[in-house]
Amino acid sequence: MAVTKKAVGTSVAREDGPDKVTGRGKYSLDIVLPDTLWCKILRSPYAHAKIKNIDASRALAMPGVVAVLTGEEVKGLRFGKRLIDEPILAWDKVLYIGDKIAAIAAETEDIAESALLLIDVEYEELPAAVTLDEAKTGQAPILHPDFNSYDGVPKALDEPSNIFAETEWANGDVEKAFEESDKIVERFYTTPRTHQAYLEPHNTIVWIDEEEQVQVWNGSKSPFANKNSLAGVIGVPAEKITINFAYVGGDFGGKGDINGVPVCYFLAKKTGRPIKLNFDYSEELQAMNPRHESTMRVKAGVMSDGTLTAWEAEVYFNSGAYGGYKPVPGSNLPGIAEIAGPYKIPNVKINAYQVYTNTVPCGFHRSPGEVQGIFAGESHMDIVAEEIGMDPIAFRLQNVVHDGDETPVGHGYLDIKAEEVIREAVKASGWDKPKAPGVGRGIALGHRSQVGGETHVAININADGSVTAFNSIFDSGMGNHTMLQQVIADELEITVDRIKVVPYNTDDVPFDTGVGGSRGSYVISEASLLASNDLKLNLKKLASEYTGWDEDIVEFSEGSLVNQRTQEVISMEEIAERSGGVVEGKGDLQDMTPNKYTSFVAQVAEVQVDIETGNVDIKLITAVHDTSKIINPVGFNSQLEGGMVGAFGYAVMEDLSVDESGRVANPSFADFKIPTERDIPPLKVALVKTSEGRGQYKVKGIGEHSNLAT
Repeated sequence: MAVTKKAVGTSVAREDGPDKVTGRGKYSLDIVLPDTLWCKILRSPYAHAKIKNIDASRALAMPGVVAVLTGEEVKGLRFGKRLIDEPILAWDKVLYIGDKIAAIAAETEDIAESALLLIDVEYEELPAAVTLDEAKTGQAPILHPDFNSYDGVPKALDEPSNIFAETEWANGDVEKAFEESDKIVERFYTTPRTHQAYLEPHNTIVWIDEEEQVQVWNGSKSPFANKNSLAGVIGVPAEKITINFAYVGGDFGGKGDINGVPVCYFLAKKTGRPIKLNFDYSEELQAMNPRHESTMRVKAGVMSDGTLTAWEAEVYFNSGAYGGYKPVPGSNLPGIAEIAGPYKIPNVKINAYQVYTNTVPCGFHRSPGEVQGIFAGESHMDIVAEEIGMDPIAFRLQNVVHDGDETPVGHGYLDIKAEEVIREAVKASGWDKPKAPGVGRGIALGHRSQVGGETHVAININADGSVTAFNSIFDSGMGNHTMLQQVIADELEITVDRIKVVPYNTDDVPFDTGVGGSRGSYVISEASLLASNDLKLNLKKLASEYTGWDEDIVEFSEGSLVNQRTQEVISMEEIAERSGGVVEGKGDLQDMTPNKYTSFVAQVAEVQVDIETGNVDIKLITAVHDTSKIINPVGFNSQLEGGMVGAFGYAVMEDLSVDESGRVANPSFADFKIPTERDIPPLKVALVKTSEGRGQYKVKGIGEHSNLAT
């Protein structure tokens, strides 16, 4: 007999929900250690300046101040995810308003904050390059003249330049194709900066324990990468660093770095006491890795019958003062390749550039590069269709990829559902229904293939009948641990409430890639399946050993081992008890192979414009996704709606604005507006189902797909 009600495919309450809503669950900021000191960071008031002198004597004399750390004490030490270009503390010059100059450790947060005002810094202001146009000119100050000496440079520069990274995708002969096209359409597009707006700001606590082990709690989704990065910066072997589990209060791409952690380490070393640092939200908005501002030129060649022949794009990303927040080799945003869309275009050339400016450093934000690129590409598709007098839906359907086709940048996938998604979006949105005066409907199409990764799951069967599942993912809110429970419950044919999830810290397993790239549902389900299979194999062997049954006739059923000849049963917990209390199964997943599948999304927005005032009212957003196995429907739909709401805000109201001096002009949620309940339009979701997907559970990612097209 098997348990009839499956956990996978049904809506299951979040495993971490009770901890989070009751306060039992601990975030990094909740960790309380004896004799902890509070850290605050002094930041630059100038976009570009030499540091001529720092005098911290008045701050050190203030009661309650224990230590001050300046750039001279950590001179030459930089950090970053791939490109190691940002100083722990600036020692010679500052490159943006908000750059870190000095740090104070004090008995209370208020004392540390007050003491910052007593640090005297003498600056020599330098010319600044605040905009992309300024930074690209030959007259602009070079922000990183020693760029080639940094670790992790994507490619050495032939000469000093603020344009520090270039990626090109090319196919066919673009120039010849333009010559042969019936029509050429060229336009420019721009997108602003925007912040991830996670509820929990960056924070950390660092303690060097009695055995000289560096104990860290850090609000980050990438603890194992953080451990290795920190080891490289502070010169301590990685095995002497432990990143301890703490809940992560939202990420959306922006919480995978070690900003502030090295500062806390050196203050902990200096004082012999734990150090706690928490950014306030003005620091977050002024100094922490928002989505890149971009400028994009798109040029398309098309025949009069609607066949696309050529596509050229030139993109510049404003990286801000540093490039170290990008976790990919090459320091660019690979998603920008989607500026050419999922269309059959034989001749393509896309060039993307990263540019240093004297502004807040930028990083990854849900669907990095795709959001900017799909906005420009899909806008251009509409304009091209209009230029040749063709319906925008018909134009897309004529050119979209199908099975056997490659995307413009050479990616081929199986089981492509692009056309089905477009047609369902037209149907679900009422595209062809009559519209009131001033109402328009627009469509955008996008796709994303989830990445793989490394994660580890272990399952312990305990003598009391409980099940403990260990995993190395620090879940930042997507519900990975709930999916872990669901898969294990189904594989062991037990109920979810028997399974307790315990996160590993970084000492327990070799590595975990961390969440990101929409990999979560694949890696957690696959590793859980591997661990379950290993556990069942171990249980069968032990059952055979303890009972004398032939192992070939032992089957697993409803959490017990059954002799198929005699129907005798021995439970998992009885085997665990006879084994000394625990039986374990392990699932170690390491899979970075390219995904054979991708998933598409088409969204339709119905918009009413007041012709006299220009006011815009979004009446409805309809999203259609192609998907396969849905592990937790409530989590799946939450991801869809959350992504749409975030992207809606980016599209109509969010702009992290930088003024002429390089200062973030709206560094609070009073001025940087994100959607609230009263702003959000009605959202409608429809699905195109397929039986194909990655792994044995055949899943497709959804986290970053939900905001691609909005």
